Amino acid sequence: MKEISNFFDSFSLNHSIYKNSQLYSNVINLQKNENIPSDINTIALINFSINNDREKFITSLIKLRSYLYSYSNIDKVQILDCGSFINSVNAKDSIDGLAYVLSDLITTGIVPIIISDDRSVILAIHKAYEHIKRYYNLAFILPFIDINNENLWEKSKDLLPWHDYIFRNNLLLNTATFIGYQSYLTDGDALQWVENNFFDLLRLGDIRENIKSAEPYIRNSDIICIDMNVMKKSEAPATMLALPNGLYAEELCQLSYYAGMSDKSSVFTFYNYNPDKDLEDQTMQLIAQALWYIAEGVSLRVKDYPFTPKTQMLKYTVIMDSPVNELIFYRSTRSDRWWIELPIKNTTHIQRHTLIPCLYEDYLAALQNKIPLIFWNAIKKKA
Repeated sequence: MKEISNFFDSFSLNHSIYKNSQLYSNVINLQKNENIPSDINTIALINFSINNDREKFITSLIKLRSYLYSYSNIDKVQILDCGSFINSVNAKDSIDGLAYVLSDLITTGIVPIIISDDRSVILAIHKAYEHIKRYYNLAFILPFIDINNENLWEKSKDLLPWHDYIFRNNLLLNTATFIGYQSYLTDGDALQWVENNFFDLLRLGDIRENIKSAEPYIRNSDIICIDMNVMKKSEAPATMLALPNGLYAEELCQLSYYAGMSDKSSVFTFYNYNPDKDLEDQTMQLIAQALWYIAEGVSLRVKDYPFTPKTQMLKYTVIMDSPVNELIFYRSTRSDRWWIELPIKNTTHIQRHTLIPCLYEDYLAALQNKIPLIFWNAIKKKA
């Protein structure tokens, strides 16, 4: 960790104001070169901005920490506070430098969480996976699928053509899921693009009707990207777009909890936070609370599949009267979570993905001779 500390500004908080019962007691300051116990789940908190108003953004995130660290303590998790990433001369070098740091953290089993004011951070995450040559699944929690919404891009202050890097000729990307999008903000071309690439979609209405439906998709993702524009303005006014409709605060916290619990999720980012609009710290506090729920989820990880082989889970076979003769489900005795098996050949990197997450309700549907949608979508991707 000493080597990557050179990439970050030092900072300090008034530790005397915190109690042992608060989350601050679990914080390790990167600049102090403290030992990081390897037997406890660790998340790393990083600030990143390559915009002109970086200093104001960074100052707001120091205040965000004062909220986060005052919340209740969580057992079995520790926070490596890296502070603010020091920018290079140009944006490209800054992104490459962050990618190097992220690759180092990921390979050591530490889960980075990056807070940024724009989504160029996603490019850094992708490049980190290029460094370690690891395939990944990507989940976006966002208000629209915006491959053609150039005006909205401009309002979001995007600086780099990250979309080209992530979705064109990217051999590392297995699949992507778009969660919380609003239909009237997403044009038909974007939806057709999603369908052509066999990506997954969950509308805002799907989340509102049954938020649990998002859990299997999040559990199957290595990278979780949370666009703060997904929030309803009344819930989080300090976003780049401040839209009238969107997620409620408790929904963001629930999704963050799902993401934290996923043994597969290895990096998170919150982006498009705009401190200029955060006059009463409402959005800042919401991000802090979502971070707390990620930390709580991480503390409850039990190394389910793919870290535990399916031979150590309970197997359920459902005989079907349909084009699919049978469906095979697995249930973890550690977490009571469910997976469904795909009938695919064990070739190259696909071996890791022979089981995909599902819900108990999918198993119940199979008992009624109904093939779960999550199974059909996965089969189309592998065809």
